Amino acid sequence: MGAIEIEFDPLPCKWCRRPLEQRRWWTPKRFCGHGHRAKYRATQVLALFAQLLG
Repeated sequence: MGAIEIEFDPLPCKWCRRPLEQRRWWTPKRFCGHGHRAKYRATQVLALFAQLLG
C-alpha cells in the first residue's frame, strides 16, 4: 500500500508573510524560524502592556 499524500496551501509566516512549506498536517508551521517566533511573541507582550497602561 502507498502512503497517503495530502496537499495543503502554504500558510504565510506570521512575521514576514513568506509562504511556508507544510510538512505535517496535524501541526501547521506558522513561523520561518525561532527568531520570528520570538519577535512575534515579544510584540504581543509589549502590545498587552501598552494596552494595560493606556
